Amino acid sequence: MTPKIVLIDSEQATIDDLATAFREFDDVGFAKVDRVIYTAPPKGIDAIFLVLPAAEKWGARPIPGRCQVLKIPPEDQQKGMTPYVVTGVAMRPEDPEGPLPETRQLIITAIEAVREFNVQKAYPINKLGFWAFNLLKGVTAAQLVQVFLEVSEG
Repeated sequence: MTPKIVLIDSEQATIDDLATAFREFDDVGFAKVDRVIYTAPPKGIDAIFLVLPAAEKWGARPIPGRCQVLKIPPEDQQKGMTPYVVTGVAMRPEDPEGPLPETRQLIITAIEAVREFNVQKAYPINKLGFWAFNLLKGVTAAQLVQVFLEVSEG
């Protein structure tokens, strides 16, 4: 099962740009927060994507070409963290470099990890959050739409 994607940012203009670009996507939502704090995503998300260094606290380790899904301890959930974290991906030497190919790899591997997790678990990840700034480094909202189209068709 593919999760619904929630793109999160503190800037209303970024949320508006993304909402306009993704207007044809039923499975992509948006959340505005007052401040971007990795360990305090908005409520209602089952998992949040975090780059590897931000997820080390919960046992993230670099696995070339793959993301991990990590269970978050109850005490961290009580402080506002999601039940799960999807870790960043370690790029392989043969992976294409640059903002768009790296963002594509990040999104594809994160969603693949959640799909694999959901097959095995009684309580699936239904909503996966991404901090918008992790996806928009050198990538436009229109390019991001194209990546999500590739993922949904794949």
